[in-house]
Amino acid sequence: MPGERVAVFIDNSNVFHNLLDLRKIDRSWVSIYNPVELAKKLAGSREIVFVGFYCSRPPSYLLEEGLAGEKKYKTSMRYYSAVEKLSGVTVKYGSLKGNKGDTQEKNLDTQLTTDLVKMAALNEFDVAIIVSNDGDYASPATTAKDIFKKRIEIAFFKGSLSMNLKKISDLTRRLRRSYFIDLPLDDDPEMA
Repeated sequence: MPGERVAVFIDNSNVFHNLLDLRKIDRSWVSIYNPVELAKKLAGSREIVFVGFYCSRPPSYLLEEGLAGEKKYKTSMRYYSAVEKLSGVTVKYGSLKGNKGDTQEKNLDTQLTTDLVKMAALNEFDVAIIVSNDGDYASPATTAKDIFKKRIEIAFFKGSLSMNLKKISDLTRRLRRSYFIDLPLDDDPEMA
């Protein structure tokens, strides 16, 4: 509804892995997307008061994997740098733990969860849009909805919506290719 304040919480790790899978089938999907444009598509005519972008920097072992690994690492870092420069986006980094082939993100879900509940408690939004298929967000979303009376919307990729998230949401919306607009990266002579 017009007049509602919307906070968009983007679990970029979840989004990025889904986009990579989709690109294997259809190369027209972008993987380096503009989170502000995504938030605008999801919010529609409503006021966006927060865009949170939760991610982890690439693993440093990529730098030891030759030119292909170095290119992946540098592209990821350039992308995160470009996102940090976007007006209205708050970027929060988790960390990677473990060894090559067995890395796990730490403190990413926790940061998103903390921001969601804290902002709901402080009445900083009316609607939370969670961009993720991760069922771990059902608990904080339930808290925001039941205790702080916030509407919860879930933006998900086809075929992978958590049933726990679906149950608590006021609205679910499948993410479409048109929601993802390419984010141009600054030219880097080393990447040419």
